[in-house]
Amino acid sequence: MKAPLDMANDPVSRVMIWLAIPLMVSLFFQNLYSYVNTIFISWLGELPLAAISLVLPLTYIALSLGKGVAMGSVVLISHDRGAGNEADVQQMGRSILPLMTLIMICFLPLMQPEICRIFFTFLGADARVMDHIYGFTFWLVAGFPVMGYVMSAEALFIVKGDTVTPMKGMILGNVLNMALDPILIFGLGLGTAGATLGTLIGQIGAGIYLNRRLQVAGHKRLTIISTLGMIKYWRRIASQGMFIAISYLVSPLGLILLNGVLIQFGAVAVGAWNIMSRTEMMVMLPIMGMSNALATFISFNAGKQDYLRIRSGVKFFFTLSLGIVVPFMLLFVSFPHVLNAVFNPPAELRELSGYAIQASGIAIVFSTVLFAFYGTVQGLKRPAFMMAVSFIYLIVLRVPLAYWIGNYWGERGVFWSHPLATMVAAMIALILLVRLLRTPAHSS
Repeated sequence: MKAPLDMANDPVSRVMIWLAIPLMVSLFFQNLYSYVNTIFISWLGELPLAAISLVLPLTYIALSLGKGVAMGSVVLISHDRGAGNEADVQQMGRSILPLMTLIMICFLPLMQPEICRIFFTFLGADARVMDHIYGFTFWLVAGFPVMGYVMSAEALFIVKGDTVTPMKGMILGNVLNMALDPILIFGLGLGTAGATLGTLIGQIGAGIYLNRRLQVAGHKRLTIISTLGMIKYWRRIASQGMFIAISYLVSPLGLILLNGVLIQFGAVAVGAWNIMSRTEMMVMLPIMGMSNALATFISFNAGKQDYLRIRSGVKFFFTLSLGIVVPFMLLFVSFPHVLNAVFNPPAELRELSGYAIQASGIAIVFSTVLFAFYGTVQGLKRPAFMMAVSFIYLIVLRVPLAYWIGNYWGERGVFWSHPLATMVAAMIALILLVRLLRTPAHSS
């Protein structure tokens, strides 16, 4: 039997790899839901692809809020475990799901056709794409509470160093989704609605698996029932998680504003950015998994005030992440049309999305600095820094750059706003990261 992971004494490389690899796989499969849906929907044509691109910010909003609760809880529970506060660990664990559920049910009104139409018309959707949006949104929103349950259960495993069980649940959900998507989208003729219905069924499967594993591990059954005693812990989660959530919420806000620039060049430009971002996301998932592992590792060791070990974790993150990203950067720049071929795009979309992927190849190298910074500030319980840098990156830099470069170079110029904004944000993050690691005692 393998010895349990010791985040305080095991070699840094072993702890980071043991935590990160299952998280990488979990994030890969979490985003594979959308990636697979995008592939199949792209086969339906440009309008369905543009439609789900307009819905993408809604998905990001729900994920951002969920990640805020989940990662905020993971950081706080890990810190309490490192400090030996077991009573708070247990109470915090029971408070996650009720808070998560209260947040996710706020999206359910979008299942009403008229509310859905008003919402997406406000975001710029026209009559041509609305037919494809409603069915996709209906099942997407119906699945948000289920997604919240899955994220809550995953958090309880991660704080104990078990990232393998969440990985298995995510794989199960994606296998179901991949098997059902072609049947629902094409076989039953549900179109875009079939994609999110398949995702919902996959998430239900993952939730059932994780629930059973929690019982086997001796956890009390998760419940959505709230008590007055949970309010204290909700406040703690909110104080940490709201900055994390806002940091992630900046992404859909930035995408909404960016879509406003892209739509001026037509549906092809919107679709090209979607293909580029999906391709980039699949490559950056290992780095995101490592960033989450780094946050858990740093939070535990910050509770023990072992700052030398924290610095070693950050150095290992850079070594491993650059080793992963640099080969992919070369692939993006040299063979972009190989990467977008899976979407089977028409000629114009194929050409433009290939150009976008080349620009993305430059951005992913600088993104490693951002994710090192995000993991560190979460672990040190300084998420306001993450929020500030995310806002500067996606709102202050990328959107104005897209507008200005697009006006000067046309639709191709818009895509270069991405690497330029990433480079400047990475420089800011690196300066802050160095300062934080020099004075860790002030970060607790």
